[in-house]
Amino acid sequence: MDNKLVMPSRGVVAPNYFLMTPENFVANGLPHFAKTVARPLATPRDTAAKFGQYMLEFEAGGGSVQPQGAGFESFLYQLDGSVSVTLEGTVRTLQPGDYCYLPLGVTFSIHASDSDPAKTLWTKRRYEAVEGIPAPSVIFGRTSEAVEIVPPPPGQYTYCELLPASNPSFDFAMNVLTAQPGGSIGMIEIHHQEHGLLMLNGRGIYYLAADFHEVSKGDYIYMAPYCPQTFYGIGDEATSYLLYKDVNRDGF
Repeated sequence: MDNKLVMPSRGVVAPNYFLMTPENFVANGLPHFAKTVARPLATPRDTAAKFGQYMLEFEAGGGSVQPQGAGFESFLYQLDGSVSVTLEGTVRTLQPGDYCYLPLGVTFSIHASDSDPAKTLWTKRRYEAVEGIPAPSVIFGRTSEAVEIVPPPPGQYTYCELLPASNPSFDFAMNVLTAQPGGSIGMIEIHHQEHGLLMLNGRGIYYLAADFHEVSKGDYIYMAPYCPQTFYGIGDEATSYLLYKDVNRDGF
């Protein structure tokens, strides 16, 4: 009899971070969606998170049956397949790597095509308005067209800003970070922002609060404020991930 224990995943929950692998993702539903599996990644339920991220997996023809996003700002990032996003009477198509930002007060409908399934990451949070600073506008974009930024040493990576983090109207940023094999953040970061991170490609080692975890495509990490963190790229191909963080607000 073979009594060897086969570990089903690398998922772990710690006091100030958690790592979820695709094997940990649990199928859920959300109100007013049809033919859609919603997999909550981070939400404020019993966590420090002040935002929500959901993996939406649409069957062919699946999507929302009522407008979504009321009371929140939203960011949609297309992972697989294509979806149509309807807002303010306009229909736009998102292909893999496309994204859109929808400010507070703008609701949307989202649908996969009738012929193919699709997968979308939906980020939502309550907007933190600041007196004297105007609210952001709708943004549609494509990751492949975003400007690649090279940070100063000791960083050994590049990143693309999908939202203009220097614009004080925005209270969160979405970046795609890319590291070649052997590349790294170059320092252990400790800061008051929180993160939601989805691995898009490749492999790496994430240092989280004195723990080391191997991560790969499809993994998700939540990092609470002040969680010590850094990343190292490993393997034989570039590693990239989509990173959420709150910006431009003082924490109160």
